[in-house]
Parts: sequence; C-alpha cells; structure tokens
Amino acid sequence: MSENKESHLVPGRECGECTACCVVLLIDDEHFKKPADQVCANLMEKGGCKIYCNRPSVCQDWYCAWRFMAQLDESWRPDRSGILVRSDENGIIFQPIRDPKVVLTNERAIELIAGGVAQGIPMSMSIPTRKGFRSYGMSINEPLEDAVQSRSLVVIQDKMVELIEFSSAQNTTLIPIIARDCK
Repeated sequence: MSENKESHLVPGRECGECTACCVVLLIDDEHFKKPADQVCANLMEKGGCKIYCNRPSVCQDWYCAWRFMAQLDESWRPDRSGILVRSDENGIIFQPIRDPKVVLTNERAIELIAGGVAQGIPMSMSIPTRKGFRSYGMSINEPLEDAVQSRSLVVIQDKMVELIEFSSAQNTTLIPIIARDCK
C-alpha cells in the first residue's frame, strides 16, 4: 500500500450506512479495546463514529473486503449481504452477521466461496456459537473440496450447512465484557 492508505480501495465505494465492523469485530489494540459482537461505544445511534477524526489507527487502517475487492458488487456490502467478508494473512474469511445457513448458502455466496476453493485461495468462515461466546473459525477449503468438484449447487449447499452446524455446536470461550468507555 502506498502512503495514501486508501489507494487500494475501489473508487467511489463508501461504507454508507453499514456499521457491521463497529459491531462484530473484536478489537484488542494497545490503545483501543472492543469485544466481538458488542456495539462500539463510539458508534452513533444513526451510524457514524463519534470520534471519527480521532479514531484509533486500528479503525483507520482496516477495511472489509467489499471496500477493496472490485469483484464484490454493491450487494456484497455487509449490511446488504449479511456477510462481513474480510481478509488476513491466511486468506478470505466469511463472517455472517445474519443467519449463517441463509446468507452462506445462497447462490451468490456459494459462487464466491466455491470459486475461491476451486482456485486454491485459502477460505474460512467464522460462525457464531452461543450468545456471549466467541465465534468458531474454521478453514473450509479441504472440507468443501469434494463438494466443489461435484459442481452441484445442492451438494455444496448441503456441505456448507453441515459445516455451519458443526461450527455452531462448538464450545468456544466467553466474550469478555469490556467497559463501554473506549478512551
């Protein structure tokens, strides 16, 4: 990335009313802490950040994949798709913000997920377990490989449902409650 931190973003693509990252993401930075699945204390009631001009660098430097992956059209904005698509050093992560069995098994999601698996792009998902507990993350390339090779939407959807059910049944750790003072 160049000195202009936004040079990698799709031109004209803005967050708009989407505030998914202000709610679902875990932020555990030296200067800023926010638990996963808890609304940030700086999120204003009608959207936007109370401290936008002075927000921590962790917030300034992070963008969901929809902001920088041109192949994701407007319907992939997290608040529209129900999926926060993000990336890290291990590949692409699909984090549902609505019912995983609905949003991760629709044709559009299957096309993107299966396409990534077929191309060998590391793909994973982060599935909610119990309320108040961390999501369960799992790599999905290997478990989806045979289903993707079948090229059958129904087979891939069935395997995704199986993986989602497995993930949602896992015992994960409790999400710590952090005081709402985000200074």
